[in-house]
Amino acid sequence: MSASQFIANRFEIKDLERDLLGRGGMGDVYRATDTQTGELVAVKALNPGVVARDPDILERFAREGEALRQLNHPNIVKMVAAIEERGQHYLVMEYVEGGSLQGLLAAQGPLPGVRVVEIALDLADALTRAHRLGIIHRDLKPANVLLAEDGTPRLTDFGIAHVAGSPRLTETGMLVGTVDYLSPEACQG
Repeated sequence: MSASQFIANRFEIKDLERDLLGRGGMGDVYRATDTQTGELVAVKALNPGVVARDPDILERFAREGEALRQLNHPNIVKMVAAIEERGQHYLVMEYVEGGSLQGLLAAQGPLPGVRVVEIALDLADALTRAHRLGIIHRDLKPANVLLAEDGTPRLTDFGIAHVAGSPRLTETGMLVGTVDYLSPEACQG
C-alpha cells in the first residue's frame, strides 16, 4: 500500500493505486476523504506533463472548475473546491458512488425504455440549466454520466465545455469532443 497523500491538508487519498477512479486526457481522478466532513469526494488531478505540452489545458481546467461552481443542479456533479498546491492543480467534486452509465451499459446491455427516458429527461434538465448559464458541455457521452446509488444520473466532465464570455480555446472549425458522440453538424464544421 502506498502512503496517504493529503491535498490542502484536507483531502486524503489513502492509496494512489487503489483509489484511482479513472484516467482522462487532462489527468487522473481519485477517491478521497474530506477530513473535515468525513465524506468521500472525487479529486481530479491535472497532469503536469499535459500542461507542459499544452499550456491552454490549465485554462480549460480552470474553466471546468468555474463551470461546475456556477452549476447548481441535482443532475450535475457538485464542485467542492479548486486547489493549486505546489504547482499541482486539483478539482475536488462530489463523489458519485454508483459508477458511470457506460459501465452500467457494459454490464447490463440495453436499458428498458422507461429507464432510458428517465435518464434522458434528467440529463436534458441538467443541460438546459447549463445552457441557460451559457455553458455548453460539448462531450456528452455515457462515460460522462455518473449514476448515484439511487440511480439518479449526474453529468460530469466539463473539461472541454464552452463558457459564454470566456476567450475561445479552440479554433473555428476544430472538432471538440469524442468522435463517436459528435453530432453530424459538428462533424461537418
